[in-house]
Amino acid sequence: MPVIKPRNRLVNFRLSEEEFEKLRASCALTGARSLSDFARAAVMRSVATGLDSNETGERGGEVRANQIDQKVYDLESRVGELMNMIQGLVRDSGTEKASATGVSAGDTQS
Repeated sequence: MPVIKPRNRLVNFRLSEEEFEKLRASCALTGARSLSDFARAAVMRSVATGLDSNETGERGGEVRANQIDQKVYDLESRVGELMNMIQGLVRDSGTEKASATGVSAGDTQS
């Protein structure tokens, strides 16, 4: 099969023995023609899904931290809303009990 786009750039990285065995097993499971094809496809898939330089590295860490901060803020807001709802229910429940017994909510007994 002729190569339409010649591949003339080389990427080289080292793996531990355990990492290499996992790579080889994954390659065999997916039916890739070679480790190179498998690794190339995995890298290109990662790039295609937005895991390129925009979301990794120093700037990506900042972006990710901002996303986490926003989620924490949202959660804090929701927890605050839930607490207000619970306090309202407790207040309403106390008012209902007091009116059922004939005691006004402002009355206190010593």
